[in-house]
Amino acid sequence: METSTAGPYAGFVDDASPVGASPLQRSPFVGARAVTDTALPDVPADAGPLRVVLTGGAGQVPGPVALCARRGLDLRSLEVALRDLDDPATNARRVVAAVDAVRSDTGLLTTDGEDVVVHVAVAGPPGAGWLVAADEVAAAELALALPTDAPWLEAWVDAALDRELTFVLTGGSTSQAVDALGTTARLWDAAPLPEETVARDEALSRARRWCRSWSTTAPAAALAHLAGLRG
Repeated sequence: METSTAGPYAGFVDDASPVGASPLQRSPFVGARAVTDTALPDVPADAGPLRVVLTGGAGQVPGPVALCARRGLDLRSLEVALRDLDDPATNARRVVAAVDAVRSDTGLLTTDGEDVVVHVAVAGPPGAGWLVAADEVAAAELALALPTDAPWLEAWVDAALDRELTFVLTGGSTSQAVDALGTTARLWDAAPLPEETVARDEALSRARRWCRSWSTTAPAAALAHLAGLRG
């Protein structure tokens, strides 16, 4: 399948299958390999673009970034979770400070002249504290990571778009990820998702400016689902 036939889903899937499993980089639906920081020592040097998910908090930012640089790995995005559910805004400030320190002290959060995108993962509905955290993320020109299967996902998508924040999706099913992209299109265009194929693809492609990708531990099933959607 050519990339053009993947339409708005080109590069949408981040392959989060276990390191050592056969990667799916040749599929036009696949954008990056999603791995945890603890798996980095086992990631082959030719693994392609990486989305690295930290298993710790803000203090863990420097180590995996430096390891990717030493091993020549193609780090494209970094994902760090806000773990302080009682005070996510302060937690977000710690993440921003850690990222700023790595950028200023090492210059390692840049690949081929482009900044490595840092996604801040949320873990609760967008109440007051979480929205202040989102403001901190936006002010620092970072991005968000949203759980695909959360009942409050649409509210977070709306909050992200309101702040012009890009975001990635994590977990859930392929149908939920497809629905989330559709929700992004509907909210961004402030109009129902078109039923006609060409107009629908155009709306979904516009939404990809904001909803960048989705990571799944079952990429083969996801690719089969998306191939079915594309006919």
